[in-house]
Amino acid sequence: MLFKTLVCLILIIAVLCRPDATFGYAYEGLCQWAVKMVPTLFPFMMISSIMVYSGADLELGRMLSLLLKRVYKYSACGLYAIFMGFFCGFPMGAKVVSELCEKNKLSKEEAVSLLSFCNNIGPAYFLGIIIPILHACGYQSTLPFLFGMYGIPAVYGVVQSRRFAGSRGAKLPQSLTHESTLPSEQLSLTGCLKRACLENTQSIIMLGGYITFTNAFRIFLDFFKLPDNVKRVASSFIEIMDGVQTVYDSTLPAHLKALWIMTALCFCGISCLIQTGSFLEKAGLPLASYIRHRILLTLISFSYYSFLIYVVY
Repeated sequence: MLFKTLVCLILIIAVLCRPDATFGYAYEGLCQWAVKMVPTLFPFMMISSIMVYSGADLELGRMLSLLLKRVYKYSACGLYAIFMGFFCGFPMGAKVVSELCEKNKLSKEEAVSLLSFCNNIGPAYFLGIIIPILHACGYQSTLPFLFGMYGIPAVYGVVQSRRFAGSRGAKLPQSLTHESTLPSEQLSLTGCLKRACLENTQSIIMLGGYITFTNAFRIFLDFFKLPDNVKRVASSFIEIMDGVQTVYDSTLPAHLKALWIMTALCFCGISCLIQTGSFLEKAGLPLASYIRHRILLTLISFSYYSFLIYVVY
């Protein structure tokens, strides 16, 4: 309790020491949430929730199993979570896995295994924001970067699925590991829309609060006498959306901008870890396991991008 009190006092003192800078950072975070996250993420959140409530998630999972069952040793609902996590982007992977686990469509063992790789930056953000930045940095061939962003987690997921298949989780009842036959609550279309809208509005507002709060405490970097470029790189590991632009606007050489931006994207930022934790807590899933895998993936990606930038290019 004393530690928590001291931390809160330090936060208060930091805000009081630099109120204008804190306001500026918080405002940037709020703008990033309103301009980028809400319009791009909220529709996906609604669609995913409607699919889960209506049972369409299982049908899509069955369709995906025809293509992926030899690659990923997960249930139909697990394959649906992989699809949403990769194609809809963070934090949809964590949200979908948590929802499915809450509804007993995934076992906790399978959910933990899936979370190790299926909660990544969305392709819409990557293609629309990151690819132009890489072009501006002089990398016209961006396919290797695309592989690093999605291919590495996909391969990591294959390894994790094999570990899950050989673990105790693979021996759970058939209803949890393959084709879920658990009875689910049947809702009308209007009922699905109402519940999805209520829950996802709350979730998107909560995410906005996390982004604004976390971005505000980039102020701590200003208390250290660090080179400006170091502060910019560090800020990208705190809050990714504004951090990427901050690194791009730095005076770093183009190849270092690309290296640190891609590495930070893989880590997703402390803000994203906190946001993920808010979904996992509701389903009783461990955040520590997710963080361990995220750090490992970040180290693998950093090694890959270093080789790509310094050796291949």
